[in-house]
Amino acid sequence: MDYVSGDDVTDNTHLAEAIDMTREGSAQPGSTGYDEPDSAGQGVTLRDSCFYVAIEELEKIQSAPEESQQEIDRVLRMLREAQHADNERRAQVMAEAHKILQDVWVPPA
Repeated sequence: MDYVSGDDVTDNTHLAEAIDMTREGSAQPGSTGYDEPDSAGQGVTLRDSCFYVAIEELEKIQSAPEESQQEIDRVLRMLREAQHADNERRAQVMAEAHKILQDVWVPPA
């Protein structure tokens, strides 16, 4: 699996941050810094942090159209279910979430 890359354009800061975090969290297991203990604080890896921030930012979105909100809810479920899986699974879920979020539209926040 490759690290997700791309140019993302959105005027919604919460969606933009979630897109960025899912891209970061899609780094291959073993990538320098992503899965090292305490790399993002005591007891937290950088990949852990990407999950926390992506979930937190998606939960802040209140103004999405129904279809977009359904996709956001789907991504939230995916992230929550995979949050404590092995790093390979977490990277895969982050990559999938990133692809889904690129097709979501949310008004500016």
